[in-house]
Amino acid sequence: MMFPVERALLIINLTAGTGEGDAIADKLTLLFKQGLEELSKVQVELVSNHAAARACTAAFMAESEVPVLIVAGGGGGTLRSVIEGICDSRASAELPGPQRVRVGALRMGSGNVLAKQFGVPRDPMAGLDSLLLNLKAGRTAPCCVMRCETWTRSGSEIHHAVTLGGLGQFGRIPSDLARWHTRFPFFHKTAARSIGVERLTNLEYALTLFIRSLSCLVSDCAETVEIEFQDQTQRLRLLSGIVMNFPVPALPFRPGASVKDEAFLVYLIPLRGRCSPLQQLVAPQKLISHARCIRIEKAQHLEIRFLDQDTVELFLDEDPVTTYRRLRLEVAGSIAFVPGQ
Repeated sequence: MMFPVERALLIINLTAGTGEGDAIADKLTLLFKQGLEELSKVQVELVSNHAAARACTAAFMAESEVPVLIVAGGGGGTLRSVIEGICDSRASAELPGPQRVRVGALRMGSGNVLAKQFGVPRDPMAGLDSLLLNLKAGRTAPCCVMRCETWTRSGSEIHHAVTLGGLGQFGRIPSDLARWHTRFPFFHKTAARSIGVERLTNLEYALTLFIRSLSCLVSDCAETVEIEFQDQTQRLRLLSGIVMNFPVPALPFRPGASVKDEAFLVYLIPLRGRCSPLQQLVAPQKLISHARCIRIEKAQHLEIRFLDQDTVELFLDEDPVTTYRRLRLEVAGSIAFVPGQ
């Protein structure tokens, strides 16, 4: 059987999830190399952060123009780093097609939303086995890639994401969690091993949003923003915002887009009164009914300007990001993923 790729790279983030990637790294390496022994090059990289995952992806892509497979062994942040590395390797803004690169994702981190969406089993060994079977069968599924332009005082930066973005109070959750994990690493690892890292992530997000909402009841935390879309502008007090590529079961939103569409949805939830932060917790549908919902398709963009804050925190696929006074969201295109079961 002819393989649709000639080279393959497996990136294992040893610090993803509970940081136990090294316990299974040897088994994954052996399965990966045995399953793809007919290829001209099969490479495995063990990394300890997202920057390293991004760099080795870009280097691997730049070595040759032949078709490649890149598998991300980590969570949502590791996968996003692989997508960023693929984009870094290209001179143009156009994303490579399935004849150039195919991407796989293993569920080895705290946020594995896209891997679950594509049917990848929870166990990394079973997940890799299913990816290799579908690779040999030539099965792929397109996944929309979001492009986010952020600003600093001196210029702008381009970021990419494939799952979820957060703004307002929701957008600050990953930064809060990163600080908590640094202060209480033992508690996080113990809880993750006890109930599972994916379930713990959902609980942590809910708890952090609860704390932030209570804080907003005491002090005014909403940002005044001006949004511009298709030559129309609107101002609102932003409580929370969510950027969604496809429906996520843990969130009370049902966007009219699937992972295969070259489109994503932006929900901007306004502050409608002093009780809005509490409604965000106990009756989110009441707030969602008043949210500004924007569907962004190819060749469209949404710009958000922050009128009363200079530096604003947000997140892309669990990774905290900051921007200076404004940001711009648009569709970058699609990348071919190898599905799981």
